[in-house]
Amino acid sequence: MQEADAGAESRWTKAASRAEGLTDLGIGGAVRRYFLVHFPLTVLAGLVVGFALASLWPDVAEGFLRSGLYLGSLLGGLGVLVVGWVYGSKKVSPMVRDHPIGVTLGLTAEEVKHVRRQVLGKEPIDINHISVLRGAAVQIRVGLAKQLLWSPGLLIYFAGQSLSRGIHSFLDVMMIVLLLAMVVLSSLTARQFHQTGLFLTSTSPTGSDDPN
Repeated sequence: MQEADAGAESRWTKAASRAEGLTDLGIGGAVRRYFLVHFPLTVLAGLVVGFALASLWPDVAEGFLRSGLYLGSLLGGLGVLVVGWVYGSKKVSPMVRDHPIGVTLGLTAEEVKHVRRQVLGKEPIDINHISVLRGAAVQIRVGLAKQLLWSPGLLIYFAGQSLSRGIHSFLDVMMIVLLLAMVVLSSLTARQFHQTGLFLTSTSPTGSDDPN
C-alpha cells in the first residue's frame, strides 16, 4: 500500500514539474480573431472563385447555382482546412508558454481520465493537484482550438456537396447523417474549449492567464 502511494506521489510530482510554466497567453482571442476575419474571408473567396468557374461551364444557365455551390464549397472547405491549419501553427501555438512533454504523460489511464473530467467541469476540482490540472487544461485547450480552426472546412465541404446533390439515393441520406454527426462533434468541441477557458479563469491565482 505504501509502495502504491509512493508511486502515485512520484507520478504527480513529475506531472507538476512538467506543468510548471505552462500558460495560456490568449488562445481565446486568437480563435476569436480567426472566426471574425480569416474564416469568413476564406469561405467568401472560395464561393467567389467557385461561382466564377461555374460561369465558364457550358450550358451555365441550366446549372449555374448548383455548379457554383459545388465548386464554391469544395474550394471554401479546402481553403478553411489549409488556412485553419496554418493559423493554428502560426497564431495559436505561440499563445502558449509551453512545455514539449505532455503534462499527463506518466499518469495512469484512470488518473488522466480524472484530470480531463475535472478540467471540463465534470468532477470536483482536486486542489492538491491544481498545478497539474491547470497545465493539462492549457494543453487540452490549445488542441481543441486547433481542431476548431480546421474542422469547419469539412462541414462546409460536405454541406455544399449535399446541397448541390439533393436527396436522390441512400448515399445522399448517409451524407446528411454524417453532416449532422459532424455538427454535434463540432458543438461538443466548442463547448469543451469554452469549459477549459472557464477552468483557467476560475483557478487562476494571479489572473495571468488570458483564456479570452
